[in-house]
Amino acid sequence: MKQMRLRLVLTLLSAFCLGMLAGRSLAGQAGGSAMAADVEIQDLFKGVRIPKIVVAADGAVLAFGKSGHLLRRSTDGGKTWSEARAVGPDAGGNAIVDEVTGDVLVVRAGKGYLWRSSDHGATWTRESIVVKPNPMGHGSPDSGVPTNTSCSESGITLRHGKHKGRLVMPARCQPPKGNNDQEWWPYNYNCAIISDDRGKTWQVSAPVQSGTGEGTLAELSDGRIYYNSRCHMAVDHRRRISWSHNGGLMWTDWETSQDLFEVGQPFYFKYGTKPSYGCNAGLVRVPPEATGGKDVLLFSTPDEPGGHRFKMTVWASFDGAKTWPIKRLVWKGPSAYSSLSAAKDGTVYLLFERGQKKLYESIAVARFTLDWLADGRDWRKLLAK
Repeated sequence: MKQMRLRLVLTLLSAFCLGMLAGRSLAGQAGGSAMAADVEIQDLFKGVRIPKIVVAADGAVLAFGKSGHLLRRSTDGGKTWSEARAVGPDAGGNAIVDEVTGDVLVVRAGKGYLWRSSDHGATWTRESIVVKPNPMGHGSPDSGVPTNTSCSESGITLRHGKHKGRLVMPARCQPPKGNNDQEWWPYNYNCAIISDDRGKTWQVSAPVQSGTGEGTLAELSDGRIYYNSRCHMAVDHRRRISWSHNGGLMWTDWETSQDLFEVGQPFYFKYGTKPSYGCNAGLVRVPPEATGGKDVLLFSTPDEPGGHRFKMTVWASFDGAKTWPIKRLVWKGPSAYSSLSAAKDGTVYLLFERGQKKLYESIAVARFTLDWLADGRDWRKLLAK
């Protein structure tokens, strides 16, 4: 009798364990739980801020810390990474992959130079550049209001229309003299810098919107460029949106996002009641090779509207940024600045500031796919017709 009871207990225990394993396997296949326990996250940098990430033309993944100064490189799709090293002694600013030449640039437009790699991030050389001011006289290094590329999202190479091959990078102007004090926020504005000669010369664009800072941009398949901005001035906590129809020189069709919101932290305003100080964000158009040529945009920022910097989350749009029907939590703890990139096979890389107990402990990379982001939903059915 005792033996029969023992056999019954062992059988039930075995069945329970097998069921748990099967459940875990199915959860992983379907995208897992909303707690994002099945996404792979690795810390790459400690004690520095301002992430940038790009995928080079040969597939190497380049993760930058300290605003383009430090680099870790992966040649196996983000599984392993090289040791951190400086791009150059004074390197910094914003990163961009020139899809025409394959070069990778780290551009410091406000200082008038860049660092260029012609071997997908393995080695780098410094070059002086020309930065032409916009009609307001803003943007060049000697203008008194130099353009700042250090904290915005990475740049892009245009793929469509008569400006195909143009380099376009988000930037900001901060009159007077790069000042970020609250008194000057109404005069600060996002912009773009564009180059038609592979990065030797850059033209500063017209303003995006006043009161904005640290922007992101992406090109759609019809040639329009979508600009998504952090906002320092509003109480609605919504991201500010603009569009360019001429390759990035002029920004019009201003609107606020109906789906994407700002955090509010830090709260130290002298003049407003509770405006949103906001946060830098990440944005990428998934390569068309992975989406059947359709426009799939991903956006990343902390998901705590009007609150503090927690809950790093990624959203997806399948209709040219009109709506963002899918979002998924990547990291529930302290989270701040982020950058997004994606490979032609559809692998998505999110480089973001995170902490276990407090902000800015590390810069980490999360690696996932659209299937993971959709969490069991068929994202292909959401593609715009």
